[in-house]
Amino acid sequence: MKNLMKFIIIFFILSTPVQAACDFLIDIGDNGKKVFDKFDKPLPGYKGQYYLPVPSPELCPNDNLNDDIAVEYVFLGETEDAAKLAAIRMIVMNDGKNTENNKLTLMKYVKKVYGDFDTGQNPQIFDSFKIWEKSNNDVIVYKRMLGEEELFEEELMITTVEYDEKLGKFYYDLEVELEKMEQEQ
Repeated sequence: MKNLMKFIIIFFILSTPVQAACDFLIDIGDNGKKVFDKFDKPLPGYKGQYYLPVPSPELCPNDNLNDDIAVEYVFLGETEDAAKLAAIRMIVMNDGKNTENNKLTLMKYVKKVYGDFDTGQNPQIFDSFKIWEKSNNDVIVYKRMLGEEELFEEELMITTVEYDEKLGKFYYDLEVELEKMEQEQ
């Protein structure tokens, strides 16, 4: 009887699916202090925008991700201290040969964590995107699109409806400002 109980417990543990997902440490809309203290200060982008790149294995130790997939925190705010997390991006760092893209590592992670989606008969030629809008106002966008020189641009972006709108306005205003500066030259 004792051996049977051990067998049942071991079988249960081994057969329970593990739902691993990255631990990004902070949520969209949060101040970045916690990740700045753990990793480093963010890098300035355009005025009012900051980035903090982190190797994915540091945030996703159980997800079979490697250093060829970067996690990038995107912050919006007038100052670093006032900046709020607007999005989290996971980006496949392309080596010029689509090596990591062809392994489908990020795609497999996305399917496991956010849900399966149709990639056709050959996922290696998937050239599109998938959007999930969750009931908690999260917006998740997976993109794998063929760009210049037959290289895939592959990324996952996590944000919320509110910060998706703020990012859209930020980039629109930036584009208007850059166009204005170009016309003045």
